[in-house]
Amino acid sequence: MIPEEFREFFVAAAGTTGALVGLLFVAVSVFPDAGREDTTRAQFHTRSSAALLVFTNALIISMAALVPDVRLGWWAIVAGAGVLVFAAATARSIVSEARALRDGPGRQLGLIGLPGLLVIGGFEVYAGIRLLAAAPELDLGAIKTLMYVLIGELMYGIARAWQLLGVRDSGLFSTLRLLAGRDPARGGE
Repeated sequence: MIPEEFREFFVAAAGTTGALVGLLFVAVSVFPDAGREDTTRAQFHTRSSAALLVFTNALIISMAALVPDVRLGWWAIVAGAGVLVFAAATARSIVSEARALRDGPGRQLGLIGLPGLLVIGGFEVYAGIRLLAAAPELDLGAIKTLMYVLIGELMYGIARAWQLLGVRDSGLFSTLRLLAGRDPARGGE
């Protein structure tokens, strides 16, 4: 059972995530052509799928944490494993597509935020294992780790949704390039 002092966090996370899922559907419906064009289809689908995955993941973990007497460790392990499987399948898909186009997969792998998915999935599985190992006691450190993972999932999902709008790539490396004065949008790269 989750201690009462953590309950408000999971209630807020569930509500926030539910709203973000709705906004993601709006973002996807605003630019439906980007999902059909050959040049943008893979990026559009990958970004929208990744955002939906982490939002759904955060929503499920938040709601599961609110169920009385829940074994949250199992929920975290399954959710984290799902993120890791998605990351692996997406990387494989991008590498296969890059080979078919005789293009390097490096830039495309960065576009999907693969490292972010690996961190999210890895820490989620780690927290779940710690929660199961501590049972029947409750590992408060593992609960806090899971809470930070949920925050990370929301940040990641918002970044991918922002990219769907085509406003600007908000990934770490593109931000660092922008700070270094190499803005690809202005031909600085």
